[in-house]
Amino acid sequence: MRNRKIISDKMYGRLVQEGGYQILNSLKNGPVKISQLKANVPLYGDAFDFVLSQLMMNGLVRRFERDGEDYVEISEMGRNLPYQGYEAYQGYGYHGCGHHHHHGHWW
Repeated sequence: MRNRKIISDKMYGRLVQEGGYQILNSLKNGPVKISQLKANVPLYGDAFDFVLSQLMMNGLVRRFERDGEDYVEISEMGRNLPYQGYEAYQGYGYHGCGHHHHHGHWW
């Protein structure tokens, strides 16, 4: 049972890490309609909803309504959060490859 939890935690962690990077990268130039974001990010259905909700719960992305459409944008915290520079490991938080430290911003 413990091994299943470890695998599950790693799977969801990787989904949020990789999917979060994709979403944040898509938002780097400003607010985007959620419908447009869904069409451009390679996450589908519940996976997209799960990752976007994780980003919102962690304060990295904020949702708002304009002209009857739902939009999302990177929050102030999301714009100022450092990340590791290796693309395969990019995600929010301090994830990365051991001793290789490349700090930057999402935009």
